[in-house]
Amino acid sequence: MTAPARGDDLDLPDLPALTWAPGGLRADLAGLRAWAERVAEEAVDWYLAEKRLKSRWSRRLRALAIVLATLGGAVPVAALASRHPEYGNWGYLLLALAAGSVAYDRFFGYSSAWQRYIATATLIQGELADFQVGWAQELAALGDREPTAEEVGELIGRAREFVRRVNEAVRVETDAWRSEFDSRMGELEVGLQGRPPINGG
Repeated sequence: MTAPARGDDLDLPDLPALTWAPGGLRADLAGLRAWAERVAEEAVDWYLAEKRLKSRWSRRLRALAIVLATLGGAVPVAALASRHPEYGNWGYLLLALAAGSVAYDRFFGYSSAWQRYIATATLIQGELADFQVGWAQELAALGDREPTAEEVGELIGRAREFVRRVNEAVRVETDAWRSEFDSRMGELEVGLQGRPPINGG
């Protein structure tokens, strides 16, 4: 079974037109730096936005499970205390609903997803800060003079490596998502295959 496409997928910003003409090297480097930073910033924004949605669902489902489990344990006691033990069976239903809430959270990956998202966003933010400081250090070494071809190459390489690390962080998180999705679907298919036939069919 194929994993569904993720909504509002994260896209890579277009690389600006760079001429690398003499006298315009600093402007081209500034454009390259801004593009690389935008790659990281858009990834961070995407993960943080998705994290907020997933965390809300996770907290709601977990809170619901706690409430239902508490009620499920209290109902039989209350039923016995009121001398209506037959009402105690409602406790099993409430406990089943509590387990269903946890299973729903696990199947749709709300809790695991927001943890992955915040970890990935934090990682990319750290990479971005390191890139910005390193880039500033390189420019400080140049002073006011025009960079040489070798220095331009080094800065291009720094931007390329930074974008590669950002994309690698996204790839690792996406692979973890796909692996988790495939695992959940496999568990579901096994569970459905293990169900007894309806009406003996």
